Amino acid sequence: MFRGRQRTVIYLTMVPGLLVFLLFGIVPSISTLIISFTNYTAVPGLPTTFNGFSNYVHIFVNDSQGLVQSVKDTLLFAGAVTILQNVLGLWMANALSKKFPGVNFFRTLVFMPAVLGVTIIGLMWTLIFSPSGGPAASVLGWFGTSSAFFGSTSWALPLVIFVQIWANLGFTTVVFIAGIKTVPKELTEAAKIDGATGWTNFWRVTFPMIAPSVTVNVILAAAGSLRSYDLIYVLTDGTNNTNTLGMYMFNTAFQGSSNLGLGAGIGMLQFILTVIVVLLLQRYLTRREEAMS
Repeated sequence: MFRGRQRTVIYLTMVPGLLVFLLFGIVPSISTLIISFTNYTAVPGLPTTFNGFSNYVHIFVNDSQGLVQSVKDTLLFAGAVTILQNVLGLWMANALSKKFPGVNFFRTLVFMPAVLGVTIIGLMWTLIFSPSGGPAASVLGWFGTSSAFFGSTSWALPLVIFVQIWANLGFTTVVFIAGIKTVPKELTEAAKIDGATGWTNFWRVTFPMIAPSVTVNVILAAAGSLRSYDLIYVLTDGTNNTNTLGMYMFNTAFQGSSNLGLGAGIGMLQFILTVIVVLLLQRYLTRREEAMS
């Protein structure tokens, strides 16, 4: 379609984006892979040597229990976030895609958490559930209950899952609304004439038509939650059954012994797990799209 100068202009406009991706995406990824085969600590004066697969052997053999627990926490966290975030986002999108007074206000209200920074969100919810004077402590105090949920082995992970969903639900809802808007009104009106109720109409007509939106939201939610660590770091610092692979990597690389080589190895395992899960989801959801088309 494009030849000569037109093709050259297109390639030139791609250069800035490719350079940014190369500098902040490819180079750090390759560097992480290389560091995972060394004993690099970033401590001045300490030599860095190539130690082969020693870091991976240490992870799988010497710290196998910690690895298994981190994988469990990661899969539980990612699974709950992906499912609940998409179910709630789809329900809210179906409600907010209709016309009623104040719909734009409610759309803005739902999307508002998506524009807040992770640190702001984490500190806000930490203050809300603070056992020493937080709003939740005041309310729960009436029932003789403490609000120290982030310090509880039973409630810390569910609460972190809730905050993660709250922070990203707006984006998921907007994507679903955009998908619902593409569904031809003729189809839904024809289904109503045939006697389809509201739920039947949505499940049999609307939902199959927004399969691409479902694919995008599920993959983004799964990939984001599998590599999440920043929000968990602010809320719990990886304690009380919230030590996901991201937190396991962060604590190993930057806290305590500051073993960047070992942390890089954990990061590569996290990358491999994320790629496997995303590829499986993409394959399943793509086939689902083809079956519904």
